[in-house]
Amino acid sequence: MGEGKSSVIVPLVASTLADGSNLMRVVTLKPLSNQMFQILVTRLSGLLNRPIFYIPFSRSLRMNESLVDTISCLYERCRAEGGVLVAQPEHILSQKLMHIDFLLTPHGDDEKPEKRLVAHKLGELQDRMANISRDVLDESDELLHVRYQLVYTAGQQIPVDDHPNRWVIIQQIFGRLQSHAAKLHASSPKKFEFDSTRRGFPIIRVLDSTVFRKMATFIIDDASEGRLSNLKLGVLPLSIREATRRFIAQREVSSEDRDSIHSHCEGTTLFKGILLLRGLLMEVEGILGYVLKERRWRVDYGLDPSRTLLAVPYRAKVCRFNLAAEGR
Repeated sequence: MGEGKSSVIVPLVASTLADGSNLMRVVTLKPLSNQMFQILVTRLSGLLNRPIFYIPFSRSLRMNESLVDTISCLYERCRAEGGVLVAQPEHILSQKLMHIDFLLTPHGDDEKPEKRLVAHKLGELQDRMANISRDVLDESDELLHVRYQLVYTAGQQIPVDDHPNRWVIIQQIFGRLQSHAAKLHASSPKKFEFDSTRRGFPIIRVLDSTVFRKMATFIIDDASEGRLSNLKLGVLPLSIREATRRFIAQREVSSEDRDSIHSHCEGTTLFKGILLLRGLLMEVEGILGYVLKERRWRVDYGLDPSRTLLAVPYRAKVCRFNLAAEGR
């Protein structure tokens, strides 16, 4: 934070990639778009003579053939002149959705030729953008968040794969985890944090990988013995059950175990449930282990006056604060 990513690195990368063959897009968040535009104008316009473009795109536009040609010409001018296009994720997604809208929305017979031509031109523009665009993401952790992914419903509504077991099994696993947590904390109090004083689900944090392996073993035992009502692994033959235990717990699985489970459970809800357990409980890369070991919520950094007056000690911000305090 404060090291000059937006003010120094982004203009340098943009000026290098905007070489006349690429359409250079700097993708930024909406609240930061004006600031990024001014930064690029200050750094790259004037003496460097690099044009900075801003072409907002919205699904509320009344799109026609002429407007598509105009937008396409602006993109091509930006590319040819070595300019930089400041874009927001909403603009990019709206352009994609506009093309889908024209393909899916039925129109009257008198409008069909024109609408088909607009849809065709939008498709060509989208393909062209995909081939020539080079994107630099400012605040990439926020831009790559799931809310900026293109999620668009089309067709008839269908249920989620393996419903309702997909979420009921997870709820049952958390129920078994809660029942084992007190025992694990009693046996390893320094490797396992457990706080049940609050209402609702207790606060659990694993501090050692060996404790999580014990926890995963307990839950796999519960599944094998039929304690998960929506996943009856107890009906499997003993050899398949042992292969299933290894398949769920181990990161590297033998082809024999994988093939035997697949041949015996293919086409049943058991196979999808086994895959779900593997994703949750697998050693090293299991989702449950990541949640309980790596993630920490509501952490108070506090103040350390001997070091800095900032509560969150970002190195660059601390340096600036100290220099300002010294009057430099």
